Amino acid sequence: RWSCQINPRTRALLAGMGVYQEGIAKQQVNNKDVTAHIYEYTSQVGMTIKNDVVSLVPKQQPVQMLFCLKEKNQKKINSHRWFFQ
Repeated sequence: RWSCQINPRTRALLAGMGVYQEGIAKQQVNNKDVTAHIYEYTSQVGMTIKNDVVSLVPKQQPVQMLFCLKEKNQKKINSHRWFFQ
């Protein structure tokens, strides 16, 4: 699973902001392999970075976020081609 390969700090930040939720993605839908997972969330949590430490800041302006996670990593060029198809 590609979602297992997300950088742990990135996954924690996305989860803290509410855009990524562990455990809800399915491997198959209607007996067909899933190619990507799309997460959508409107967050009011921002972030600050100081001395390489990321802190979450509540009560910020609402921002709608979309996060698309491909199930298979096929490198950057393929990702661009895949996205724009």
